[in-house]
Amino acid sequence: MTTWPPASSLLRGLCALLVVLSLSSRAGAESQDDTIAKITQMNKDAVTAYQAQKFDDARKILKQALDLADATGLQQHPITARTHIHMGIVIIGGFKQRDLGIKQFKKALEIQSTINLTKALITPEMTDAFNEAKSAAAAAPAAPPTPPPATPEATEPPAEAATPPVAAPPAPSAEEEPSGIVHEPITEGKKGSAISVTVGVQADLKFDKMVLAYRPEGATEFLGREMKEVSEGRYGAEIPTTATLGGTVAYYVEADDADGNAVGTKGTIDNPLVINLGGAKAAVHKASEEGGEEEDDEPDHQYFVGLMLGSGFGWATGPGDLNRNVSISPAGIAPATLLQVAPEVGYWLTSSLMLSLQLRYQIITGTAELVDPTNGQVHKAANYAFAAFAKATWKLGDDEGSLHPFFSLAAGGGYIRHEVTLHPTRAPTQCGAMMNQACVDTIQGGPILVGPGGGIFYDLTDNLQLVGQANAVLGFWDFTFNLDINVGIAYGF
Repeated sequence: MTTWPPASSLLRGLCALLVVLSLSSRAGAESQDDTIAKITQMNKDAVTAYQAQKFDDARKILKQALDLADATGLQQHPITARTHIHMGIVIIGGFKQRDLGIKQFKKALEIQSTINLTKALITPEMTDAFNEAKSAAAAAPAAPPTPPPATPEATEPPAEAATPPVAAPPAPSAEEEPSGIVHEPITEGKKGSAISVTVGVQADLKFDKMVLAYRPEGATEFLGREMKEVSEGRYGAEIPTTATLGGTVAYYVEADDADGNAVGTKGTIDNPLVINLGGAKAAVHKASEEGGEEEDDEPDHQYFVGLMLGSGFGWATGPGDLNRNVSISPAGIAPATLLQVAPEVGYWLTSSLMLSLQLRYQIITGTAELVDPTNGQVHKAANYAFAAFAKATWKLGDDEGSLHPFFSLAAGGGYIRHEVTLHPTRAPTQCGAMMNQACVDTIQGGPILVGPGGGIFYDLTDNLQLVGQANAVLGFWDFTFNLDINVGIAYGF
């Protein structure tokens, strides 16, 4: 005969069992919520690392998040889909592996077909890749045959249960930044050129004006300019050339309300975005659809102002300027003393070709002064010569380093004079009482002047150069051949 326990004992046992089951389910739910919150935070950390160009760190964090989701049974949870989206963005944007990134987008779409890209990280490149993944997912209706088996059907309800609003709050916080401004930071620019900055604005951001603030290298204060709407939801402005003459330029974008209070930012005054500036050859960009690269051939500085000093020598032949009846005999090499001053102003059409105008003012000393014994009038030999040249200068090699050789061609008009000593061998000079003494005179060449040249530019600073040049000149109709050696300073802006 079986003896049953009293009803009161059964009731107490049943209550105890219900309490244990309740506590256990509550602990499980709280544990899952903690895991979701942890994965959400990991997504935030990965996005921050990605925006700071720390791509390896971002990928590592997202890999840990996916491993945690897999270990805790959250493979089909929306936060896992969001993690795959971020992994795809990091792989494409940071490591330039488009196909692998598209695979991550497909995994996200398999978990949550309505998912979209994280707004703060949208770029045309990401949108194209995501649309390709979306098209591939839509074109593959292989998913419907999978549900009929019993096992997936059994596992689907828990995944569906996790989809409701319980998990919705964490996911949006991972995908949206509070700034309301969508902008991919600019990390590289060209020294001495304006830099265009454009931003997108999220629909829920209410502001009165959008401001671009920038600070040149070495400056202590930010300068600002209002951004203009370039298309619906997009604003643009330029960092001017005057702010890009150093090695870097810092900037941030701020949305202000009518009272001037910031309601959204991308970068801040204390933690601005930084652009590294390189020379003309460093400005390389991708061709629009070809995937190839082309070099920007604009010069670092377009205007050139130089001042050179030097001296020269050349071939002297023919009569003197003062003693027109006496020719040098024999013809030969003579100096162009004392010196010449050669200012030059130019414009760089490209990074390697400059058109310029160079003047040559020659100062001559030590020539004779003659006194006419009949009337006491003083006659002086020439003490200067003037010429002007139009020049084309080609910079050779690339823009790397500080030393830049160049070659030039020049054509112009004027005179070059060489100092000579004339002796009265065939005809009397005008020197001495008997007009029979040697005379220090000059012989001119010109007025048509042409010739090549060459030399080096040496960069002292970003704007200042040391210049050494040798200019060879042929002169007609009064023939001469002359070589000038000049050194000086040039400024580019």
